[in-house]
Formats: sequence, C-alpha cells, structure tokens
Amino acid sequence: MQMKDWERTKQILLEILNLAPEKREDFLADSEVSAEIRREVESLLANESAAEEFMSLTAGGFSREFFGGGEAAETSIIGLKIGIYEITEEIGGGGMGAVYQAKRVDGKFEQKVAIKMLKREYNTGRIRRRFEIEKEIQSKLHHPNIAALLDSGRCGDGVPYLVMEYIEGVPVDVFCRERSLDLKARLKLFNKVCEAVGFAHRNLIIHRDLKPSNILVNESGEPKLLDFGISKLLDAENSADKNTVTMLGAMTPEYASPEQIAGEQVATATDIYSLGVILFNLLTETHPFETDRRKVGEISNTTGRAAPRTPSSAFREKGKGRRGKRGKGRKGDGEIFEDDLLFSPASRLPFPLSRLKGDLDNIILKALRLEPERRYKTAEQFSADLWRFVDDLPVLARPATASYRANKFFQRHKISVFAGIFIFLSIFAGLTTAVWQAFAAREQAQIAAEMQKQAEAGTAHARAEEEKAKKISEFMSKVISYANPSWYAEGSKFKGEVKLIDVMDDLSAKIDVEFAGQPDVQSELHHKFAEVYHFSQRGSRVESARAKELYHARRALDLRRQFYGEKHELVAKDLFYLWCSAAVETGEANDENYAKTLAKAMQMMRETNPHNLNLPYMIEAYTAQMAMPGSRETHEKYRQAVTPPTTENKYQIAERYLLEALPIFRKHYKEDNSAIYANECKLAYVQIMQNKSAEAAPHYQICQEAMTKLQDESQLKSIGKYLSQVKEAAAANNR
Repeated sequence: MQMKDWERTKQILLEILNLAPEKREDFLADSEVSAEIRREVESLLANESAAEEFMSLTAGGFSREFFGGGEAAETSIIGLKIGIYEITEEIGGGGMGAVYQAKRVDGKFEQKVAIKMLKREYNTGRIRRRFEIEKEIQSKLHHPNIAALLDSGRCGDGVPYLVMEYIEGVPVDVFCRERSLDLKARLKLFNKVCEAVGFAHRNLIIHRDLKPSNILVNESGEPKLLDFGISKLLDAENSADKNTVTMLGAMTPEYASPEQIAGEQVATATDIYSLGVILFNLLTETHPFETDRRKVGEISNTTGRAAPRTPSSAFREKGKGRRGKRGKGRKGDGEIFEDDLLFSPASRLPFPLSRLKGDLDNIILKALRLEPERRYKTAEQFSADLWRFVDDLPVLARPATASYRANKFFQRHKISVFAGIFIFLSIFAGLTTAVWQAFAAREQAQIAAEMQKQAEAGTAHARAEEEKAKKISEFMSKVISYANPSWYAEGSKFKGEVKLIDVMDDLSAKIDVEFAGQPDVQSELHHKFAEVYHFSQRGSRVESARAKELYHARRALDLRRQFYGEKHELVAKDLFYLWCSAAVETGEANDENYAKTLAKAMQMMRETNPHNLNLPYMIEAYTAQMAMPGSRETHEKYRQAVTPPTTENKYQIAERYLLEALPIFRKHYKEDNSAIYANECKLAYVQIMQNKSAEAAPHYQICQEAMTKLQDESQLKSIGKYLSQVKEAAAANNR
C-alpha cells in the first residue's frame, strides 16, 4: 500500500471508530475509497476487538491460553528457554497472549523478569505492528517509578516477546489500606505516581488506562507504573493533532474520563482525570460517583453527565454500605452486596474528615472536571498543588482571595503572626506616644508666643493641627497595613510576608516627606527610629543597622536644633543619643571630641531640666568612661572634658556625679530597679578607691542585695561584675 493510501486508510478508520457498529457498514459504502483501502479498513475492524483486548492486558491480568489453552499449553511452555531466560510459571494471560515469570540462566547473575508473548495463531503482521508500538512506547520510559523494558526479540518460530522488569508488589490502594497510611504518606506515594505519569507525558505518551491495579507498590514503598498496552504516542506519525481515540473495550470505565467514555479524542488531560479518580479512591476508599461497578452502562452515563461528589462527603458516608435484598448482612443495617463494600468500606481511615474539606476537595474536583481544558494542565501541576496543600500554601484549585491567602499564611506562621502583631502594636503605641510627646514639648517651648498670637491665629492653627493629626494618623495606619498583602496596601510589595525591620527601613525614608515643614515631629520620629535600630543589631544586619542608627540620631539632633534652638532638654537628650550611636558605630567613645559631646549634653540637661531621667543615665555613662576599670588614656580625656573645669581627680568627680544621679533614679524608679543597684555599686567602688570604706559600706550592702532581688540573668551578670570590681578594689587597698 502506498503512503498516501495508508494515510487515507487511517483517516477513514478513525471516523468509523467514532460511529456505532450498526452505522459503520453504511458509512464505508458511501465513502469514495478504492477497493484496496476498503479491504484494509475492514481487516483492521475485524481485528479491533482482539487487538485492543490484548494491548490492555496488565502484567497480572492475562489468562492461561498461550499455545492452545489449558494445562497442555502451560506444560509445553514452562521450562522453555527464550534467549538467556527460562520460563518458570505463567502469571497471567489473555485471548491473544500471555505473561510469564522467567529467570535468567546465563550464569552472570540471578534475575526475575516478566516475559510478554503473542500466541502463535495471532502472530500476524497487523498485530505484530501493535506489539512493536508497545515496545516503542516502553523503550522511551526510563524512570524509577515505571516498569522498565529490559529486552525484546522473537522466538525461533517468529513469535515476538518483550522482557519486562518483574515487580513484586500489591496495587497502590491495597498497599495504603493494609499499611493504614496516614494522609501525608498517601499523598507522597501518589505524587511519585504523578512524577511517573508526567515523565510519560513529556515523552509524548498517554497511558489511557491508569487504575490502582496498574500501579504496584513494592515492600520498600516505591510505586511502579505498569501496562502501557493501550497507550498512544503523541507524535506526528501517530496523530496529526496530537490527540487519539480510545475504544470502550480497551479501558477501565470506573477510571476512564468522560471523553474516553464518549469515544471522543483524548490527550494528556485524560490521564489527569484518571489520576483524580485514583486519588479520590486512595483518600476515601470509594468512587467519585455512586454507581454500581457491575454495570458499565451506568458508569458511562454517570461519568459523562454528572458532577462527582466531593471526597469529604464520600468520606462522611463511608462505612454505611448499600442496602440490598441479598448478600452479606450487617447487624442493624439490613443487607448489603459484597461488591458494594468496595464503595463503602467499614474500616476507619487514619486521618480526620476535616483534612479533606476545603483544599483537597477542590484539588481533586479540579482534576475531575468534565471539560478537559478545566483540569490541571500537567501531572506536575497536579502534584505541585498537593505539595502546596501539605506545606499550608495557597492551592491553584481555589480562588486566591485575600482572606484565603491570609488564612494560609496564618496557618504556616501562627507564632510569628502573633509575635508580629504584638511588635506592630508596640511600635504603633510607641510612635503614637512619641508624636504626642513631640507636640507637648513644642507647646512648652512656644507657650509664650502662642498666648500672644492665640486670638488672631486660632482658626488657622486649628486647621493646621487638624491636618497634622490627619497626616500622623495616616502614617500610623501604614505601619499596620504592611501586614496586608492586598494591592492597595503598603504590604503589597512584600506579599504580606514583611519583617518588622523591613517596615522600619521602608518607613524611615518617608518621615521627612510625610512631615515636611514639621521639624518637631520629624525629630521625635527620627529619635525613635534610632532607638529601634540600636536594639535590632544582630545577625547579618549589624553593620546596616548601626549605620541607620547613626543617621537617624544625627538627623534627630539637627531637627531638634532647628526647632528648639541650641539649648533645650530634647537637644541635650539627642546629643546623648548621638554619643551612644557614634560610639557603637565607630568604637571611638574614648575620643576627646566624644568626651566633650557627652559633657556638653550633661551640662545642657542640668540647665534645662535637672529632673529629666536621661540625666542620670548620661552621668552613669560618663563615670563609666572616666573612673571604672579600663584605659587610663580614656579616663584622662573624660576628666579633662568635665564642665565646668575642675582640679578634682577622676574618683572625686565620679563620686560627686553618682551622688547627683542617685536621687533622680530613686524618684523615677522603684527601690529594686537595676539602674539604682548599678549606681550604688559604682558609688561604692569610687569611694573605696579614695579609701572611704565607711562611706562605701552602705552602698556596697545595697549592691549585694541586688543578687537576691533581681531575676533577669543579664542584669545579675552586670551587677556581679561590679561586685567583683568593688571586692578587688577593697582587697588592693587593704594590702
């Protein structure tokens, strides 16, 4: 036959296969084809049933009819050597061939294989071509989860055979049931099956008969995909439009797609549907449709027209059974057919109903869409959606609404979310307090001028304050909105998974823009941001946080001076914070300029507000640099920077300063505060260094009490260090 005649033959054959049997003869009679083409089509139709039956056989589903059937045939083939293999037993057979277990006998190593052979009476050219197609398909599939083709050839009388990997295992549904696998284990097993099917699809092969009996699982838990007997190659030679048709007799209706049932063209989406039915079965031990397995017509009608039930609803109904007039009886539940137990198993699955509701329902129903184009595009996409479910990520089978994504994020990061909410609320409260304090300080600085201008500027001032409050409210709202991944919210750029430090980085650049022309508010916000970066210096962000702390500290000081002038308690506070930030950034706290900066801040605070809590902390920092154990060069620089200048030695100055700081601490804190204990310890030290043991005794006693009253480990460590210094100083003076 010429190539053009063969192409015409295939075209006519495909059209006839889509028709009912009683209409085929009339169609062929009306077709304008040559006698040769007509004879070829009629010949192929005559072999349709037998060929499809043979190519749909599995490695465990053949009958015992190889050389004439019955015991005589089995006796004649057992022990036969085919190449380097010797047949040991028949493991299955069908109308046109059989599968045998064989062993390797060339002495190189031991190996069991499965050999698939044609019957001699079916060793015709057409059927051999079908056999060659199966060999071509299997030869392309080298995958750890697909039964491998090991060899092929022909017997001495020309009968073709395939040597396949021999799989010792049980069907995947039986394996899950017998091992009582939990939900995650079943999904992991199923995902390996998806990988194998995806591999076949990438090699342009559709299986077309996926079902649990074609997926065997060995003892180590590895699934093996079998039987590509009715598969089709999706290349140009086999199908111009990369689709194919499957006859009803060459598939398993319970796992077939609607397009297979209807005899329509199929593609990779057909296997996706079958995978969906298999997963439904693995998770519920039931079928998506409440049909009678014994009635193919009922399955066909239901699969093509009705929407499947959800896995969770099938799971809920599991174990109830179906009532019948005969068969197995169950106490209190009438009688049920034994076959019906396959649809309603009485055994309890090892995971709760709640795990199927929602995402898994939607994933499986997407795979079981009646329309092929609405299913998953690939087996890999199906598998990936299941992994998203396992990892508590949003799945493709559900609309990605903001509430759904937020709920999935919460499920993955419950602890982090609660911690983040607490931190955000703390920052929000802190920034609100900071802004309020900025307003209060500004009112105090401008109170005289405001009283003079109040009458004429009242209305304008009210409008300005209203606008300012609105801006502050909007600024604060942005802090919370970083947790919102919606397109209109600040968190959209971070997809709702923002860290606190990222929020600070993003907001810090907006302070001067949002509050342009309001240096009092700007300065307080820059001051607070410097504090945050000071306490966030850890891990890989240390250097970056230090640089940002120094920037905000300098910016805060410049803005304070711009608004309050050169002498104000807030200017003094920011001078102190700049000293702290510069010391952390450069490590040059012992530099003469830094010593003068801290001395200037202390003196300014004494003159503007001697009761400000920042003053005793400035004193504590200054005395630590000047008098506590350390570099003598540093001590001298800080002694010389004292304002106003004095001839006292460093211990005398430190004693005077610490006695000044102690009552301010006691005014603001309770007696058991660590700042008070640290001040008492240092005071005892500098007095002992001056041989004032009597004066130092009560302070030393209070310092010792800290070790029994404080609970925080870091505070106890600091007090312990001071106690050691006091004891060493006392021991040195007694020598």
